[in-house]
Amino acid sequence: MSETSETGDAAIAVDRQSPEAVFALLGDDIRLSIVSALGETPDEAVAFGDLRERVGVSDSGQFNYHLRKLRDTFVRKTDAGYELTYAGRQVLGAMHAGTYTANATVDPFPVEGACPLCGAEVLAAYADETATLTCSDCDGWENTFTFPPGSLDQFDREELPGAFDRWMGHVFDGVVAGFCYTCTGRMTGELVADDEPDRVAGVPAHVRYECGRCGSTARASGVMPALFHPAVQGFLYEHGFDTRTDPSWSLVDTARPDAELVGEDPLRLRVRFDQGGETVEATVDATASVTEVQRRPA
Repeated sequence: MSETSETGDAAIAVDRQSPEAVFALLGDDIRLSIVSALGETPDEAVAFGDLRERVGVSDSGQFNYHLRKLRDTFVRKTDAGYELTYAGRQVLGAMHAGTYTANATVDPFPVEGACPLCGAEVLAAYADETATLTCSDCDGWENTFTFPPGSLDQFDREELPGAFDRWMGHVFDGVVAGFCYTCTGRMTGELVADDEPDRVAGVPAHVRYECGRCGSTARASGVMPALFHPAVQGFLYEHGFDTRTDPSWSLVDTARPDAELVGEDPLRLRVRFDQGGETVEATVDATASVTEVQRRPA
């Protein structure tokens, strides 16, 4: 199936196959072995004979039959040999990450640091492909998000909370940039006002993102788009908080964010961080985008 869309003066043509047809191509051990073998040297093309030797198929005709089935979908032929396509790399990555093959459970255990709302102990846990960071006492703070099961054994247990938190930041960074964490489709954001009983940490609004292709959604505090803005991250870094490595729940120890609605039609949220005699303010608009950042003495 071919789709064409007009963008300005240029046309974008996309040839699509049905999911059933594409995934049927992988329904053979030899074909999966070909993908795995090419993944041994993902940045180098592999000659036909070398690839067949890696896979361990003696019958050249049989091997060529299965290789042809993968061509132009998961494998491409170049002058230097064969290599994985983007789709092939994604399948290989999913195999390594355990997306289709692994399952794991980590019982709740205490985490260094305290709940940003009540100061109680923070607990980390993992089940059903979902990481959870939650307060052991109050019901006001919890982060829940998917985490690749095959990545768990890459970390010691005490390293997992930090890994969970960094993964959440990595995923949300992509969401803020407009890319779906499930299908890489285009995500659009919306700022949504919250009534008093529904507010988390006193923030009067949350952001909601939705993919226009697969329908996946993401929800976070209205503070998050501001927190991911480079000017805000730079301000926090100068005052001792590194958003790349420091756990998100410890932000309160450095600069507790203050947020207030400054517009209703359209909805706008102003987020302010105070630290060291300075202030940085970021305005989140109705589309969950940061439209203005100001830094000045407090």
